[in-house]
Amino acid sequence: MNEVRKKKGILDDNMVITLENIEKLSQCFALSALKSIKKYAYNATPKVEKLQSLLKQDIYYHKKLDNYSDAYDLVQEASLFLCKFVGHKLGELCKDSRSKSGKIDNLKNACLRVLQVYLRKELKFHNNIVDENECFEVVDDRPILDEKPDYSKVKEILSKIIQSKLEYQIFEYYYNGVEPKLIAEFLGISVDKVYRRRRKFKDRYEMYYL
Repeated sequence: MNEVRKKKGILDDNMVITLENIEKLSQCFALSALKSIKKYAYNATPKVEKLQSLLKQDIYYHKKLDNYSDAYDLVQEASLFLCKFVGHKLGELCKDSRSKSGKIDNLKNACLRVLQVYLRKELKFHNNIVDENECFEVVDDRPILDEKPDYSKVKEILSKIIQSKLEYQIFEYYYNGVEPKLIAEFLGISVDKVYRRRRKFKDRYEMYYL
């Protein structure tokens, strides 16, 4: 069983996207996207294998003050997509994305599709490589629900762990996949301050919700 298969449990249709699990979900999506694109990459196969190696290094062996490799951009792309759907389940439908057969994608397949498009551009080949059967189940024909997600719990959590405008800016950058070094540069503060604030987010979350 390969590493992506081992991680499929976190990508279950009933998994709810939260601010706490977005990074882990994004890492799993990035690994899945690289796995599914590899068989279609042809002359770009060595590049894909290199990206896989770098990404695994970033995920499993990254130290606190290390810089991430270019491969981690794929995780950041997934995070940017998933941030728009906090509070939703991965199995819910995404009306803005459709499969090759014309069916509406669920969020899981929609995220995979976004990453594959990104990889095609980076690797500069244009094969239609999206295959919902490659890593995930095909979306069925369920009707789109008009119900709006309940973000009250998310807002309650944010009100507890964020206590200033600066903290909110750091929090927003961080959960959109921006590296601490870049966050510090964008906000004109030290990297140490970014890490201290991020630690406070986690400490406050543990205090109130764990």
